[in-house]
Amino acid sequence: MKVALVVEYQDGTTEEVEAKFADFVGFERTWSRSVARFEQEIRLTDLAWLAWSALSRAGKTTQKFDPDWIGTVEDVSMGGPMEGESPLEMTPSPTS
Repeated sequence: MKVALVVEYQDGTTEEVEAKFADFVGFERTWSRSVARFEQEIRLTDLAWLAWSALSRAGKTTQKFDPDWIGTVEDVSMGGPMEGESPLEMTPSPTS
């Protein structure tokens, strides 16, 4: 499970980051919510937390999520596939 995210900071810079399995597990532990229904119940906080987690894991930020890091962010959006990756698919397979 992977998803590409684009973080736009208030200073005008942008950064692409890839949330991976470890970030989704951390999400479930932190927010006590399953990612199984992520697509139907996506919140801005969800995207922001996943981006922050991925950036923290990659050593690109040491700031606390809230209020420090989130205070520097203008927007977080889902990006396209990262190098050689397919987009995140959380839609169940059709049954016959």
